[in-house]
Amino acid sequence: MFAKGTNQPMVWAMNADERRLQQLGERLTDRLCHDISSSGQALASGMDLLREAKREVERDEATALLIDALAAQRAKLNYARRAFGSAADAIATGELKALAAGLYADIRPTLDWAVEAASLGPAAARALLILLQIVADALAAGGVARATAQAQGDCLVVAVEATGPRVAIKDEVRSGLAGEAYAAGLAGRWAPAAFVAMLAASAGGTIAIEPREGGVRFALSLPPGA
Repeated sequence: MFAKGTNQPMVWAMNADERRLQQLGERLTDRLCHDISSSGQALASGMDLLREAKREVERDEATALLIDALAAQRAKLNYARRAFGSAADAIATGELKALAAGLYADIRPTLDWAVEAASLGPAAARALLILLQIVADALAAGGVARATAQAQGDCLVVAVEATGPRVAIKDEVRSGLAGEAYAAGLAGRWAPAAFVAMLAASAGGTIAIEPREGGVRFALSLPPGA
């Protein structure tokens, strides 16, 4: 492509916001590929075992591994599509609960689902799923992630509270939730935090990190229906 009226190539000069979006897209893609490839490796291992199996018990064990790995792959793909893909309509709470359960199926922390609304708006639903992922990372040593969504005054407050023996909120998570560009630390933890901050800003909401006894609470305030 050439600049109008010249034979000189057109140079795209990105501003700070465009560079931040590019950075977010790159880091988020890295994180999603990493998460999904782990269950893909388990599928490959199951196939190798099935090829080498000579006894029926070995074939049964390989088949069970394949079934578990396929279920994990499907859960991760469904979660990623709902959390990070486009959404224009409200999402039923039952579907959100199933996605959250799949996310927490094979990790140390347990899920306490306390969302009573029949459905959540697209921004609220996606933000809740991403906050659950952020909390899962923070509870690497185990604990409980409690998900809630309640009307408070003129706002809907979507929150996930992390309680555990060693709740660790990394600096890159805090900077991502503050809407800051990636600077240091684990980019795979910064990216979901930055994405949920962008969701909140575009919907006219705010995010707070609230210390709790034995843990921390992430609370997102949004306009009703967002």
